[in-house]
Amino acid sequence: MLWSSACELCGNSTRNSVSLCAACEKDLPFLLDVCKHCGIELQDSDGKTVCGQCVQKLPYVDYTISLLHYETPVDYMISELKYHQALSYASILGSLLLRKINNQKVTASYPDVLLPVPLHLKRLKKRGFNQSLEVARVLSKGLNIPINTSLVKRVINTQAQMDLNAQQRRKNMQGCFEIETKANKNSQLVEHIVIVDDVVTTASTVNELAKLLKDHGVKMVGVWSISRAILR
Repeated sequence: MLWSSACELCGNSTRNSVSLCAACEKDLPFLLDVCKHCGIELQDSDGKTVCGQCVQKLPYVDYTISLLHYETPVDYMISELKYHQALSYASILGSLLLRKINNQKVTASYPDVLLPVPLHLKRLKKRGFNQSLEVARVLSKGLNIPINTSLVKRVINTQAQMDLNAQQRRKNMQGCFEIETKANKNSQLVEHIVIVDDVVTTASTVNELAKLLKDHGVKMVGVWSISRAILR
């Protein structure tokens, strides 16, 4: 018998490579024409590859690959992953992101390491796991790229970004990350790092991380995320 599983969204039997049936996977809100720097979907792109905001001021992030719009059912899947320990969604969404990365290589080489966005120790203890790390595990295994969880630490337990506007989000993230000097005192930082995140909204978090990395000599910083949201 051929192996099959139940679709995590509708419950129907599926032989898909991820635990989603073909119909549910087809209905996912995939991102199409996006800004190569920040990953936001371009409206009436007309061949353009950079959004107006990035034209005015380039972010510290060099490129972004995001998979899906943050809307139904993606918001449900990510919420279940983060707050109800539904780790199967990390496997499903990570596998779909891996497929897109393989099909949409934007640099001459893959990164040296993957850096999941760090959680503050208090939040990590409360949640029990880092959802970005769980997604990074799928990408690491599929691409044979190591994960580094000791490179950067989160030193400020920041207010949840979802409660803040764009300006407040940027201010909220300032100075919240530090290079972990003890773990890296005998090793030179690599040249190309990709930050792995679940949801990118204003990109304040990943941009703060990218700035820190570049201040310490990293040449190229990319972002791979499950979803790209728009702040309403």
